[in-house]
Amino acid sequence: MDQIENPLQIEMRHVSDAVARRVRAWFERTTHGRRLGIVDGSRSVLLPHPDRRDALLKIKGAGFLGGGILFGEHLKTGPMAVTFDFDGRMMEDVAARHDNAVVGGASFQQAATEYRVSGLLQAEGYRVVPCLGFGSITTPAGRSWFSLFEWRRDWSGITISADFPTERYFDANVGIARHQVEMAVRHRLIGYFTYVRDMDGNLILKDLHPFRRVDPVNHSQLSWTLELLHALWIRCSACRFFARTGGADHEDDELSSIPLRALVADADAADYRAFETMIVEPYLHRKPDASFSPVALHDTLRTVRVGEAALALCPQDYVRLVP
Repeated sequence: MDQIENPLQIEMRHVSDAVARRVRAWFERTTHGRRLGIVDGSRSVLLPHPDRRDALLKIKGAGFLGGGILFGEHLKTGPMAVTFDFDGRMMEDVAARHDNAVVGGASFQQAATEYRVSGLLQAEGYRVVPCLGFGSITTPAGRSWFSLFEWRRDWSGITISADFPTERYFDANVGIARHQVEMAVRHRLIGYFTYVRDMDGNLILKDLHPFRRVDPVNHSQLSWTLELLHALWIRCSACRFFARTGGADHEDDELSSIPLRALVADADAADYRAFETMIVEPYLHRKPDASFSPVALHDTLRTVRVGEAALALCPQDYVRLVP
């Protein structure tokens, strides 16, 4: 299906009347009429902001490449969304997966989580892309969700470029990882994100929908540690991929090790290889079999520098396997 079907039912939450009218106008202009907007990625569009002249309105989940939402066709991109039980067993969080969103749209969990986490972090003093609200669009073909953001005209990405050289990109990756650790320790929020930057060089948090609340009632030191390490592994993978795309002349494991410096200041390629082979492959990517042992998992974490550092950072109110 290549366009949005009528009749439309459009619901929006937490936004002003003017923003709601602008968003409704975007979705109601189907392929029968030209829609004016700046395509930003595969599922986002930038529109004039109805309430501010110094900003744009961004809809994430606005349709595929500025066109329709492809109901019936689901995204097959991004890492599998996982979570960990009290003993550290890996489980798949199907609802959080990118695969739960249709092409050009977003899932309910993505839209609602982005709004909630953006507000929580902004209240704590973090620079975030403001999430104004979220909503859904329903047609006979299905229902999809979208998020609404206030977007500044001078913001740009942190990919390697002439004005954002390789070393600055590496520093930004360490900064993201440090923020991930800080949020996990101070705010019980674990997830991954990226930055955008303004003309003054300030870095702003973006794409917060993968976060989850990790509390000491439903999580232990083991599960808190694995949630954090999984989020950091995703940052390691992103650092490697985008640095390689940007032309960085380093070995893959060296690129992957850069975010780990948020845990181990002198982390290198050997640390990443140990992390990958002893923790990621057997525990973060594999559902456990009958031989799984939380004691063996704990012992393994203690033998890997990155794992040991993460264990030590876990707040004291998370129950520990070993006192």
